[in-house]
Amino acid sequence: MGSPHSKPLQRIMAEIVALSWPDDGAAVLDLCRRAADYVRLEKGADPDMDYVQVEMTDAPQNVQPEHLWCWGYQHTDGQIDGIATCLKGFYRKQDWYLGLLLMAPTARGNGLGAQLAHHVIAQARSDAADCLRVAVLDTNPRARVFWERLGFAHEKSTSQGDGQMRHVHRLPLRGNTHDL
Repeated sequence: MGSPHSKPLQRIMAEIVALSWPDDGAAVLDLCRRAADYVRLEKGADPDMDYVQVEMTDAPQNVQPEHLWCWGYQHTDGQIDGIATCLKGFYRKQDWYLGLLLMAPTARGNGLGAQLAHHVIAQARSDAADCLRVAVLDTNPRARVFWERLGFAHEKSTSQGDGQMRHVHRLPLRGNTHDL
């Protein structure tokens, strides 16, 4: 039983599915609009289809398009309550990087984000990844606590890219990864 301040586990008819651009773009945009608080925190603007396309397709030059995945919690009616976007081969060939874990406000705090994160961790492990990394906005301390609760440890802080301070957290997935 949870604490008196925790949300009850939401019972939903949903499953984790692979999402693709542009087929699932409208459903992901709907999620982004419901979770606009995060998009505004990260981008300083409301989400639009360009934001969705970037989140679902953008990767560094050294990452092949077939090494970019997007998974989501999808209801039987097609509504998506959460997404996770991942890259294989970033920073290093055997590393995975979780670029975005976004949950609708109604799906936060009930374990669905952790389930989606565990799905990504399982996928990375099945691919024999050395580690999984995630970068967390400095302005999102609850997210840092979430990732640390899942076993991720702070690796470094950086403001490269868009200039916002992010804290990179790493989860070793196999063997001796202390030299990463």
